[in-house]
Amino acid sequence: MIAATRVALAVSLVSFVVANSLGLAVGVGLLPYYWRPAHAHLNLLGFVTSMIYGVAYHAVPRFRGVPFRRPRLALVQVVVATTGMLGMVLGFGFLLGTTWFAVFGGLAWLASLGFAAMLAEVLFKKR
Repeated sequence: MIAATRVALAVSLVSFVVANSLGLAVGVGLLPYYWRPAHAHLNLLGFVTSMIYGVAYHAVPRFRGVPFRRPRLALVQVVVATTGMLGMVLGFGFLLGTTWFAVFGGLAWLASLGFAAMLAEVLFKKR
């Protein structure tokens, strides 16, 4: 298992617990209502998307029967995606504004493009 898989799965599990705790805190009134988008993004980008990254980096090369050629780049992609997600979550929760969101949302978007490109290489490159 490459490091990117381990990191993405760890981020996913931590995000799951924190996002659900955040949702509970909003639901019972411990946090203001404007934390809802932070809760949603932490669930979707933190838990779901990171889980997809981790499972795909591990499974897709094995399904294809080829080695994964860019493990260091995959780790960079996971770190950039995690940074973007954390920035977006904090930006929503602390009302940091659209510039903050644009920077960190842009990082998450770039990371998703990198993920798609690396998996496309695995899927379509000749053995």
